[in-house]
Amino acid sequence: MPPKLPQEAPDEDMQQKVNVALCENLIEAAQDFIQNVPPSQSPLWTRMIKTIQLACCAATDSFKEVDLQRVFSDMAIGGTSI
Repeated sequence: MPPKLPQEAPDEDMQQKVNVALCENLIEAAQDFIQNVPPSQSPLWTRMIKTIQLACCAATDSFKEVDLQRVFSDMAIGGTSI
């Protein structure tokens, strides 16, 4: 018999934990991958990793509107953080 699947959606706390775990795994994979990209592509991947890290922060904490505006500003190419 096949395994029994969950019969209801995970609660908010469980979904947040799943989102954070996915973000952390994605960051780890990207950091491993960047070691094998050509030097010309490194700045692009560095920005991509920073964007993923900022998204992970959004998945970890609840933000106020001001915090979200700062995060979105930082995600833009040429944002204030790298």
